[in-house]
Amino acid sequence: MNMDETSRGSGATAGEDIGKHGHKNHLVTVSVNDGSVKLLGHQETGKEIKTAAIEQGVSIQLDFVLEEILADGSHRRVRDDEKVPLKDGLRFTAHAKKHVVTVTVNEQPVTLEGHKATGAQIKAAAIAQGVHIQPNFVLQEELPNGTSRIVGDNDEVHLREHLRFTAIAPDDNS
Repeated sequence: MNMDETSRGSGATAGEDIGKHGHKNHLVTVSVNDGSVKLLGHQETGKEIKTAAIEQGVSIQLDFVLEEILADGSHRRVRDDEKVPLKDGLRFTAHAKKHVVTVTVNEQPVTLEGHKATGAQIKAAAIAQGVHIQPNFVLQEELPNGTSRIVGDNDEVHLREHLRFTAIAPDDNS
């Protein structure tokens, strides 16, 4: 269904678009991921903006995060139910939600993105976030039953909250 079919009120002709709020001919053009999106009316919700973008060929999905790009270049997240006052030239970006988890390495919190990470990636993130270990340290995942398993540099771990790791020097015999 195109916008003309969904936005004209009863009795309106193709030249007399009436938005859902009864405002004639208030057509604005915004940008979503650099794609031009036409919207009718004076305001739309975040979900309505994403829906219109999808219907007009922008390659996003309805569950993506919508952000308005502000004049200073910063971004402001727009909730699905949030009403946005429309004006020509508004710019938005939409992207898949990031899977972010916090694990612990040597009792220190480490934030990781994604659903999987290798042992090397976990150690690199820990080092970048101030955990005092080296890339050659041996990484172990502490298991709920009190045991542990070694995670090699190329071994993948399925990331979830509250995973616990220890990283020890390769020459540590403890």
